[in-house]
Amino acid sequence: MRQKIALWCVFVLLLPISEAVNAAQEQAEFIYEPGEPFDQYVARAEQYVNERKLWVNADNKARELSAVLPFELLPDAQTCTGRARIGVLLSHGLSDSPFSMRDPAVALQASCYHVRVVLLPGHGTKADDLLHVSRNEWRVTFRNAADKFSKEVDVMYVGGFSTGGALAAEYAWQHSDSVAGAILFSPVFKVNSSIDWLSPWLAMFKDWLDNYPSDDFAKYASIPVPAIAEVYKLSKEVRHLILKNPKTLPVFIALSEDDQTVDSSVSEKVFNAGMVGPKSQMVLYSKDQMSANTDRIKVYNTNWPEDRILGLAHMAVHGNPENPYYGAAGEYRICGWYQADESLYQTCRTDGENWFGEKSSALTKNSPHAARVSWNPNFNSLMQEVAFFIKANAK
Repeated sequence: MRQKIALWCVFVLLLPISEAVNAAQEQAEFIYEPGEPFDQYVARAEQYVNERKLWVNADNKARELSAVLPFELLPDAQTCTGRARIGVLLSHGLSDSPFSMRDPAVALQASCYHVRVVLLPGHGTKADDLLHVSRNEWRVTFRNAADKFSKEVDVMYVGGFSTGGALAAEYAWQHSDSVAGAILFSPVFKVNSSIDWLSPWLAMFKDWLDNYPSDDFAKYASIPVPAIAEVYKLSKEVRHLILKNPKTLPVFIALSEDDQTVDSSVSEKVFNAGMVGPKSQMVLYSKDQMSANTDRIKVYNTNWPEDRILGLAHMAVHGNPENPYYGAAGEYRICGWYQADESLYQTCRTDGENWFGEKSSALTKNSPHAARVSWNPNFNSLMQEVAFFIKANAK
């Protein structure tokens, strides 16, 4: 991404002004309305997505629709009887859908927690719907969902992945009197690029750096520049909010040091300087560091040659190896690095002995067509830690 942005910056004066500059702003995207019952919100989402979604396989509409809709999972009435009503509100990240939160949601449900997952505006339909979406629309959806959920449970946690993690952290900081804690998977407090600050300027001239059709029904293959700019602004605002207002609110963060999407070093800084509570915890996965354990930080080495895995990718941290779609034996393999080369792309998708990880020279030495890993062999242990964190800090 960094190289592409730099290239466009060199030639930007030769490019036509983006239609986004001249066109009137589209109407607000689908959002969670204030005080709206969750089942009503899901019903509206189903109608909205049905009308706008670009289907990967028109014969598979029911499955594709189910994957991208917001959802909730209730704790088992018999197993969990007599327990406090603890709710966890989760949000997916940029270009993703609620499907990306299903693995942690199912694990939390099994631990007797009530889980809701929202659909962020601009998602679940087609990538073009991200062209005019704003970070404030994402905030409104998350805020309205959280405000409503907090009135229906005894204790509420907020959480999310990537952009969803930033939204959850922001809400938690602004509502620390009513939120028990935050659960963040690979949160974006800074995009992993030294020139991410150029994205708002570039967005005035160019809608896309690339625009590939998606063969993944649960996420987009490409992200428009204006949406990247919104994430840049959101991450900067949330980062400053936390660093300027350190809190003891319990926070659980799980992330990969090798993440190529978010800057994990900045996330560590935010955790150490802003999330100062003694009950806050960080789980850090690293292909280079040895496993270690301190009071607030646990490090897990992710050099797993027995699994042909070298480092965890951005979306892998909270992925279940048993997931039938994105898991170790799942039907979909992440090979987006090779979209410009169809032959290499197909080899990546089909090689039965392929390697997996986050992009690095060490990974490509193991396989020149290595895939991006989308699951965490340590998933069950991670979710046990999350469940314990929730129970320990529930008030």
